[in-house]
Amino acid sequence: MIYDELLGERVPEQERMDRYEDVRKLEAMDADERSKYFQDLVASCIRCYACRDVCPLCYCPTCFVDESRPQWLGKSIDPTDTFTFHLLRAFHCAGRCTDCGACERVCPMDIKVRQFTKKLEKDVLELYDHEAGMTTETRPPLDVYQPDDPGDFIE
Repeated sequence: MIYDELLGERVPEQERMDRYEDVRKLEAMDADERSKYFQDLVASCIRCYACRDVCPLCYCPTCFVDESRPQWLGKSIDPTDTFTFHLLRAFHCAGRCTDCGACERVCPMDIKVRQFTKKLEKDVLELYDHEAGMTTETRPPLDVYQPDDPGDFIE
């Protein structure tokens, strides 16, 4: 555990808990079911950007949603734009999200935003053996791309 000041007593780590039980249920769905699940999940989103504004990872000088050249997505609450916002934001945070839950706590529509990032958190742990927030010694895996990295998966 890394901290500057510890207030109170240390809380023991939880043991024998499946952090990814909900992710495994999603992984068991076929592609159409997963797509519908995530589209339904964000259907009530009003694009207030509270999730982005509270996120400690969102510090870019200009967020992709505010970019006008190129314009990545529209400014309306069009379902495609809304889904694209949540999907791009999740990938932008992949490997860096510590699952603090701030995004869900501030959402006025009570959207379970972490459903997007939990799957990516699990994938980064399995693929790169990296858990965000556990060390200050290494960079997140998606932050250290090198041009000579293996790219067999790209065809």
